[in-house]
Amino acid sequence: MSEKRDELLHLVMDENVSAVEILADRLELTSDEVVQIIKELLASGELKGTLAEDESRFFKSDVKLSSAPAIERDNSLPSFLSFNSKPAMTLAVVGFLVIAGGIVIYVYGRNTLEQNVGAILFLLGLIVAFIGLYWIAKHPTPP
Repeated sequence: MSEKRDELLHLVMDENVSAVEILADRLELTSDEVVQIIKELLASGELKGTLAEDESRFFKSDVKLSSAPAIERDNSLPSFLSFNSKPAMTLAVVGFLVIAGGIVIYVYGRNTLEQNVGAILFLLGLIVAFIGLYWIAKHPTPP
C-alpha cells in the first residue's frame, strides 16, 4: 500500500493530477480508496491541500509559479479601431446641406439663371456628399 501512496504523491505533486477519478484509474484503485489515501496523507502532513466537498478533486496548496517569463501586453488599440471618421462625417453632412441649399434655390428660383445655380449647387453637394460617404466606406475592417 505504501507503493500506491508514493505513486499517488508523485501523480499529485509532480504531474499535477487533481481529479480523484483519474488518480483512481492510474492507481487501479476505487475512488473511495484514493480519497482515503489522500486523507491519510493530509493527516500525516506529507500532502498539503484541500479535498473538494464532493471529494471529486484534490487541490494542493503549494502551487508552483511558472518559470516562464511574463509576456508584456501591448495595450494600444488595433489600427481598425483608431479610425477617425469625424472629418468624413463632416464632409458628408456638408454635402447634404449643399444639396438642400441647391434644392431650395432651384425650387424658389425666379429665372433660369437662379435655377441653374441651384442645379449646380445640387450637383456639387452630391459630389461632396459622395466623397464623404466614400471616405467613411474606406474604414479599414478587421482581418
